[in-house]
Amino acid sequence: MHIIVSGVRHRTATIEVREKFALLEDEVASALKVLRSCAGIEECAILTTCNRTELYAVVTDTELGLQSIKQFYRVFKGLDIAPLRQYTFNLLHEDAVAHLFRVASGLDSLIIGEGQIMGQVKDALALAQREKTVGLVLDKLFKAALTVGKRVRTETGIADKDVSVSLAAFHFARQSDPDLMSRRITLIGGGKMAEITMSLFKQGMTPEQQANVVIVNRSRERLQELSGRYGFKGLGWDELDRAIEHAEVLFVATGAPHVVLGKADFEGKGSKLVIDIAVPRNVDPRAGELENVSLFNTDNLAGATGFSGDMQQQLKQQAQEILEEECIAFQQWRVSLSVVPTLTRLREKVESIRQAELAASSVGKHYEVVDAISKNLVRKILHDPTVRLKNSRNPEDISQQALVLSHLFNIDPAAVDADTCPVSHNQPLDGTASA
Repeated sequence: MHIIVSGVRHRTATIEVREKFALLEDEVASALKVLRSCAGIEECAILTTCNRTELYAVVTDTELGLQSIKQFYRVFKGLDIAPLRQYTFNLLHEDAVAHLFRVASGLDSLIIGEGQIMGQVKDALALAQREKTVGLVLDKLFKAALTVGKRVRTETGIADKDVSVSLAAFHFARQSDPDLMSRRITLIGGGKMAEITMSLFKQGMTPEQQANVVIVNRSRERLQELSGRYGFKGLGWDELDRAIEHAEVLFVATGAPHVVLGKADFEGKGSKLVIDIAVPRNVDPRAGELENVSLFNTDNLAGATGFSGDMQQQLKQQAQEILEEECIAFQQWRVSLSVVPTLTRLREKVESIRQAELAASSVGKHYEVVDAISKNLVRKILHDPTVRLKNSRNPEDISQQALVLSHLFNIDPAAVDADTCPVSHNQPLDGTASA
């Protein structure tokens, strides 16, 4: 089975492209079912954030798998990705594994060390498990990625700053306007990113400054909850125009899959600093054409907070050692899958011989003692070949050794092949293949 990842991310695509591929939270379950039904897709999981939409799959054939991903976008999104080929990326085999490890570690984030990505990887696995679209390989891969992410965050200094897109937007706004905390602020939305932004303002403001903050949300219940928790004034969606009029600075992250604020919403309403951290965007880009509006989105946030260039390089070097170690461990596990049937048949054959000899012997009242001793002997005899086979790093070597073992112990090859979970052999690593 081959592992592939295909999609778009902030390093390869602008927000205009990323929002074409974006999947809303309530769409992913259906998307998983559609993707899993495509030809050649044996397992699948989807990681979607404001900076990336990535489809992970275990496939029987890489070319067929990539064609099926094209088909998925046509069917599920009505999107022909051929014209967008230059913005997509595809990684195969070990490159796909290393990529997910980098993502979970926060090394591939818009801002190095972003903490939210660990939870997003965990959520992607949990949803795929619920929808039964992951099997042995992707389940192991995503769990290994979470282990890598935890190690990188605990063994390096990358977790010293709890960075996120919301925090980056907050710092970007402060850099753009040093008097930000004294401005009239409107926060539109009630999801995770919006709530993180609210908490940042809450922590840094005096009670007098907090009185100048307004929250707008469609749900009255959610609005009351947020207003009560953070102490900011809440306005319903029917008062949106009033909230915009009030604001000098707006943060927008509604989670809606479309534009909710148009150019006309800002005309003639005074100077506005508008930061749209939603993907797809919630503010019509044409609003930025107005003289009174300074409009920014997630593509503007890189470097707004986080670590210095030298510190980033140091952290990346420390993290890379962990990634390489864990990539080797995962590859060893993956390769070992091909010998499990051989080892199982070997144990079964030796155990049948042991039991037959035990039954034919006259051990009498010493049966339990002899049974225990013979079991221990079998375990010790099989220990070394089992460990050596599983620890081999070369797929060709391990396959050859398994064949030799089958021949020497007269294990039926047909029986082994029927149970084998194949791994890719002689497949070139291709980090540039195009979808």
